[in-house]
Amino acid sequence: MARRLAAAYNWFDERTAIRSLLRKGLYEAVPVRGAWFYTLGSATLILILLQLITGIFLTLLYVPSVTEAWASLNYLKQHDAFGAIVRGIHLWSAYILLFVIGLHMVRTFFSGSYKRPRELNWITGVGLFVLVLGMAITGAFLPWDQAAYWTAVVVTNIPAYIPFIGSFARALWRGGDFVGPITLSRTFGIHVWLLPVILFPLIGAHLALLRKHGEFGSYINYRGAYRSREGVDVPPAPQQRPIEPPYPALPTDELWAAPLQTEDFYPHQTFKDGVVSVGLVILVFILAVGIGAPLEAIADPSTTSYTPVPEWFFLPLDELLLLVPQQLIPLVLVLPAGGVLLLLALPFIDRDAERNPFERPAVMVPGAFAVLFVVILTLLGSGRLFNL
Repeated sequence: MARRLAAAYNWFDERTAIRSLLRKGLYEAVPVRGAWFYTLGSATLILILLQLITGIFLTLLYVPSVTEAWASLNYLKQHDAFGAIVRGIHLWSAYILLFVIGLHMVRTFFSGSYKRPRELNWITGVGLFVLVLGMAITGAFLPWDQAAYWTAVVVTNIPAYIPFIGSFARALWRGGDFVGPITLSRTFGIHVWLLPVILFPLIGAHLALLRKHGEFGSYINYRGAYRSREGVDVPPAPQQRPIEPPYPALPTDELWAAPLQTEDFYPHQTFKDGVVSVGLVILVFILAVGIGAPLEAIADPSTTSYTPVPEWFFLPLDELLLLVPQQLIPLVLVLPAGGVLLLLALPFIDRDAERNPFERPAVMVPGAFAVLFVVILTLLGSGRLFNL
């Protein structure tokens, strides 16, 4: 049996060069320092794949119709334990995905890993964050219960504040002046077709750029360079190994050309990635089984007693809209778009070679205030989320 398997593997390798592909993918240099923080990227990928797999299962059962969407999900809740768990996994993996990808961006920002030559890594990462957020928002429409309907009313009304084309954009999404059957079918199409068609090629581009530049870029991978620059002799790092190309060694970036300590991606980094990813998948499964995916009463547009509560990731913007006068709402809605544009422009604004966060106050202080502002708004709005 072993000889037959080996012969089959050799036959397959002769035609696909699978051995060289695996070796090229697994045996690359990765940093020793900060390795656990690099697991956030692989965890993000695993959670996105979990979204894809569970989403495929759900499309086999879900009916994107205002008369049957709620009933199809209620059937899962009442009569299909496996389907209910799959829906719970889809929901909780989406929630945790938003949290993990946010942490991944904060880590990249803090460590200065968006700097030359990784500008495009950062830009594609920002694009992925926006697309994942878009998937979460459109997915919240689909159960067509009370929460989903009123979320659709609020979210589809936001484009109306865009100058000149606002009313047209709102009518295009809604399929008319009011939220109805066309709104649900178009949102379903956006959720399962339009956004994934953009998302997965962008993931491929992000991974290709990561493979080109390596996982180096964080200031902690070059800590010895700081000490040598400050006039302190640096002893040779123990167990040094050759750096596998291609890694940046630009004359203008001499301090960031050769990381101090590296190890093979396999088995060192793959073990850490596996531990974190498996731990998150287990957490998602526990939440899916223990709490499940909520489903409120079927949507009733005529109700006057229902109090809409936004999803947790929508709380900062929702709370800000409540705090400002109605006349300033158009200005408030500019903040998210402006924030995304600033993130995209960050590598070109902060062009200094310095990566140490404590040596970059011009960038770190505004970034810290922005994160603190979002956290405070989320805490202020969390009372309504938990009916406090």
